[in-house]
Amino acid sequence: MNIELKNIKYYESFSEETLAFQASLYIEGKRVGTAKNDGRGGPTYYDGDNKEGRELIHQAEQYAKALPDKHYPKDDYMEAFSIPMTLEHHIDDLLNDYLGKKELEKIQKKVAKDMEKGIVFGKPNDNSWSVQTYSVPLKQVLSHPKGPESVTNTIAKNIFKELKDGVKILNTNIPESILKNAGLFADQYVKPLVQDIGQHGINSAENTNEHNKSQGRSL
Repeated sequence: MNIELKNIKYYESFSEETLAFQASLYIEGKRVGTAKNDGRGGPTYYDGDNKEGRELIHQAEQYAKALPDKHYPKDDYMEAFSIPMTLEHHIDDLLNDYLGKKELEKIQKKVAKDMEKGIVFGKPNDNSWSVQTYSVPLKQVLSHPKGPESVTNTIAKNIFKELKDGVKILNTNIPESILKNAGLFADQYVKPLVQDIGQHGINSAENTNEHNKSQGRSL
């Protein structure tokens, strides 16, 4: 069964113990009612607009009961536990998915902005990352005859050692040949979206091999 939230309005300033929101509830492509939470720790409410809407909501309630239990992982305050799924919990999950996607979009936009300034590295989709900036935009650096070599050496000498435990080069605007010449393997960078530039005088292969050896890796 297709259950959706549309026209979502999230009120962060009113969200205390729960997420405050209001949204239109759609089931099988039809608007059936509304869903909301006041943000003060109470349950998420939903109600139908009319008789047909209430009947579809009843069907959705039965559908939700047949879904897998909702699992809460262990954290610093409680042990892991599970509770039966309900339509209320399913709606809460839909809201969390929506907010998660919105937050991810914000992160991706910020990372894309930092890519214009320099070399960005961190864990993909994490809310923190580092930037090795230049005095001019990265595009301008790469367009200089010595630019690719400069970027290669910066990665090999300053950033390579940071690329561990899931940390990667996040730039999609650095040609892959530069990343490879810096000694990086495919699991150490996000796949570039720009056209490769070949070797173009990048002569850091010696540095590359030394870095790989120091990390116990070989080409």
